[in-house]
Amino acid sequence: MKSIVVRPLQNFSVIEKETPKAGGNRVLIRSKYTAICGSDKGSWMHREDFAIGHEYAGYIEDPGEFPIAKGTPVCAPEFDPCGECEYCMAGEEQRCRQMMENNPGVSVDGSLGEFYTVRGEYVIPIPEDMPMQLGAIVEPVAVSLHGVRLGKVKPGDTVLIWGNGPIGIYAAATAKLSGAKAVYMVGRGKGRVELCKKYEFVDDCFSTLDEDFEEQIKAVMPAGGFSAGLDCLGLSNYNQLASFLKAGATMVLVGMHSRETTFSPFSMFFKELSIQAALYFNWKDYQDAFKMIYENQELFLGTITSIIPAEPEEIQKMFVKLFESGSNDECKALIEFKD
Repeated sequence: MKSIVVRPLQNFSVIEKETPKAGGNRVLIRSKYTAICGSDKGSWMHREDFAIGHEYAGYIEDPGEFPIAKGTPVCAPEFDPCGECEYCMAGEEQRCRQMMENNPGVSVDGSLGEFYTVRGEYVIPIPEDMPMQLGAIVEPVAVSLHGVRLGKVKPGDTVLIWGNGPIGIYAAATAKLSGAKAVYMVGRGKGRVELCKKYEFVDDCFSTLDEDFEEQIKAVMPAGGFSAGLDCLGLSNYNQLASFLKAGATMVLVGMHSRETTFSPFSMFFKELSIQAALYFNWKDYQDAFKMIYENQELFLGTITSIIPAEPEEIQKMFVKLFESGSNDECKALIEFKD
């Protein structure tokens, strides 16, 4: 099969690779859409001959032992839990020690290959009345929804989201759809800040570059502080975020984070703040994210800001824009294979 891989580093090429096979608990999928994730930057920079792609939608090519017709459009998480450990039995598959094994685009070649395999029991058929490209964003929406749930966001809450990349944007969307009264975001670059201001599920987005940045946040902050704070950026210091939260609030670390961070214990102590890491998502999160997208298709279609052809040159241009240009105004960019 043809596979678009990192070759050389920070570049893309098409090479021939062996086609994976269905069998056991896995089905074979033919690539259609791949969404670019911020974590793909690491593979682009360090994993030569690797096929990126862990956010995807495609067509069943070989269902193996599963009763799914060939050609069915589907999406699926990059899941490989053992199904037997205490975490799997409790519905917390993201904590399973086996979770990261044999995962397309993570531990094995992903959906920038012409074909890839996934666990058949986790495949979700995409209905005819749902645009197929929405299947490729279920994974990041599930990541954000998982973080919102760990933040204990409930109807009537006012939420502060630090970081306005795709995970932050989907955190805003899922928080609002979960009943939050108001959702405010913090970003940096003007292009992405202005993009976020246009979304109906974002009440406002502030730039840390503004001299009166803190005053802008305090002007919308409820008395006592925000109900929950989600770090979707990877802050190196939590004191500022903590200062905006109300007593008893939860601060959630969503997505990829900085290797080290600092904070004053007193900023946590006197408010009894909680810090919660949000690892990945579980199967229920993924299913619920799919349902949320299906029921709010126009809202989520608006987060897909570019669709580019599956050609090395075009993918390279988009990666440079997203990760090196310093002027990124995208939310989700999708790569499309021809039928």
